Amino acid sequence: MKSWRNILVLAAFALQLAAPQAHAAKAVAMQLPDVLARVERIPVKGRQGWKLNEKLEFGATRVFNVERSLTKGSDLGIVFYQGAKRRQAFGFSVAEGDAPAWRGAAATNVHRRSLRGDQDDVSISLKDQSGFAAHFAPADKPQDLWVLEMSEKGQRPMAGTLRRKDMVFSVIGTNHLEGLRFPLGDTSGYVFSWGSQVLAAVEVVNKGAVWMAPDVKAEHRAPLLAAIASLLLFEDLRATLPE
Repeated sequence: MKSWRNILVLAAFALQLAAPQAHAAKAVAMQLPDVLARVERIPVKGRQGWKLNEKLEFGATRVFNVERSLTKGSDLGIVFYQGAKRRQAFGFSVAEGDAPAWRGAAATNVHRRSLRGDQDDVSISLKDQSGFAAHFAPADKPQDLWVLEMSEKGQRPMAGTLRRKDMVFSVIGTNHLEGLRFPLGDTSGYVFSWGSQVLAAVEVVNKGAVWMAPDVKAEHRAPLLAAIASLLLFEDLRATLPE
């Protein structure tokens, strides 16, 4: 079902690009909150798929010293029951300009349970859930810890919080694309907010992009950039599960 939805969305997008009023090709882009629509779009460099000596850049921000574990997991099939788990961990460093580097550590997992009928194409999903957690701190002040916790149920984008002590930012995933009415089957990006104030957004489709609101407080930039870096490095392990 997910693949057919993606095909329909891409077909609709292709038709839109071919419309007479389309004077130039338009790249697929996440749908932004209005407050970020006029903010500079900062493209991400380095998301070429290579995992050896992995590095990212967006604006003056560098993501380096990326270390990933192997994807681990297990599968279980008993009569009509099927279950599968996958997990991966990674660490990284992130720094903006000449500012001190922050160090981050993250882990992601996905868990699927289903009952399969006599026909292979008939199944009932009991659980289909992803999780992602990370923590970040200045390399020279490990006690100044920020925690990102995200969860996903079914095919909905992940959502969660980025917090430190009594300060909590919301992080909401979206599967909407700019200019399209129909949502994508995959996540297109994430939006960070503090109450009613939109702080930043990160696009995770294609090569990726970052937007940062101009009124973000200086002390919030580093944890936001670290969280954004972790989501750009995040890999959806659902693709590694058996069909």
